[in-house]
Amino acid sequence: MNLIPEQWHSARLSLSDLKENEIPAVQKLYETSRYMNEWDGETYKPDHIQNCLFNGNLPPGGVLRNYRMQTVRNRENASLIGILSVYHGHPSSESVYLEFLYIDSNIQKQGFGQELTNRFTEVVADLGYREIRLNVALKNWPALRFWTQCGFDRISGIFGDRQISDNAFANLELVKTL
Repeated sequence: MNLIPEQWHSARLSLSDLKENEIPAVQKLYETSRYMNEWDGETYKPDHIQNCLFNGNLPPGGVLRNYRMQTVRNRENASLIGILSVYHGHPSSESVYLEFLYIDSNIQKQGFGQELTNRFTEVVADLGYREIRLNVALKNWPALRFWTQCGFDRISGIFGDRQISDNAFANLELVKTL
């Protein structure tokens, strides 16, 4: 299984595998994404980043060796600005699952997410993958707009509650063909 490199970069960003000593800073950044829980119905987990590093956030039957969590840093000053989490080979060997991508809400709308997504697409295409998949909450309109603008133009499934209500949640699985 070809995995994204332990370190890679784009014009303004540097990505590298999460290291144990980075857990507190990355967890703190992760906490700033809590606003998304109103859209996806998830509950905040104070040990999420540590759990992902040691156990992964795996699909059913998934194996840790196919999972990678990386920090996203601004190349200009090496500041931590984001998190990328990827599972290789799900639901097929030709697929990469973009499990989580978050850019610090204080610097969103500056093109970092678009730049990262474009470069990530190049990297996984060069590794031989044919598609990238991701899940996005139906109530997360900013993310739906972002991902469709990034070329995730096919819906492969709708998962979650069947009834619409304030306390109901559902996700779309979007696909970008490479």
